[in-house]
Amino acid sequence: MKTIAIMNLKGGVGKTVTAINLTDALRRGGRRVVLVDCDGQMSLTRFYFPDLDPDNTATVADVLEGQTEPVWSDSTIPVDAGGLVQLLPASSALYGLDVRALKSSIHSINSLRDFRDAAASDGMDYMIFDCPPGFTAASCAALMAADEVVVPMVVDGFSVWGVSDMAAQIDSMRAANPAVRVAGVLICQWHNSEVVRQGEALLRGLSLPVFTSVIRRTEKVPESTFSRQPVMDYSPRSAAAADYRAWVWEYLMEGGADRGEV
Repeated sequence: MKTIAIMNLKGGVGKTVTAINLTDALRRGGRRVVLVDCDGQMSLTRFYFPDLDPDNTATVADVLEGQTEPVWSDSTIPVDAGGLVQLLPASSALYGLDVRALKSSIHSINSLRDFRDAAASDGMDYMIFDCPPGFTAASCAALMAADEVVVPMVVDGFSVWGVSDMAAQIDSMRAANPAVRVAGVLICQWHNSEVVRQGEALLRGLSLPVFTSVIRRTEKVPESTFSRQPVMDYSPRSAAAADYRAWVWEYLMEGGADRGEV
């Protein structure tokens, strides 16, 4: 099973939208995906289940604190009618978890790794972690379970240097998880301006993997989140839909996946 963390230290850069559209592309290819919402803002969870009551549902915070059922699928919710996509939702309890982690009461930073292994043994193909901004208890646990990290970003001066620092932090975690690596930086909200072109050139000049594909800025992306549809469903002929298809193709082919996945 391929395990992917979608992460950036900044918010509002397209992490959740990227997780949604990557999952949609994999679902279309018949792949079985576990989505894990690691962000206390619950954006991914609310996209699929706006009325979910986290007090009456198993969440990623429960997994991290060892309070879930032994069978991993008892903690997830089917997203699609075919059962190809399962969601482990988030809750605002993740914020309290960060505080408790400082006091070393968190169950185990390896909890999501154990959850991953259980899902893999049941034949799931992918696990995708939608991580919050920063190195929180949940995002660190996700990095312990991940094979690869995809870094969506919006090009500006602060982001370019920030993503380089984040890559160094991820690299430092390889002592605990030797498998984890940055698969690539995905430029989101790209538009044809001098500032963006200069920032992109600076980014591509760093010693970081950067995807050739970019996600162009279009109103179809925020519109799709309001409609609670992946952009490839909401506006299949839009620039963003074409860009996400091109990026998924590039990413999965780069990772040695077969063409049937896209």
